[in-house]
Amino acid sequence: MASREPLLLVTPDGKEFCIAEADDFEREVDALRGSRAFQRFLDERSASIRRLPLEEIEAEIEQELKKHGKTA
Repeated sequence: MASREPLLLVTPDGKEFCIAEADDFEREVDALRGSRAFQRFLDERSASIRRLPLEEIEAEIEQELKKHGKTA
C-alpha cells in the first residue's frame, strides 16, 4: 500500500506515523498533496488549539535521551 501512496498509521494510544517511499521526494510531495486523508489530517492538526513551546519539546527530548543513556 505504501508504494502507491503515503500511509498514516495511528496507534491505539494516539501516536501518528507517516509511511512513504523515500526514493523520490517530488513524487512524495505530489502524493501527499493528492491524498485526501493526509489533507484531512493536516486540517485537523492545524485546527488544534494545543501548542507546545519549543523549550518544552527540547526538554522532553533531553529527558528521553537521558533515559536511554544518550546525549544531544
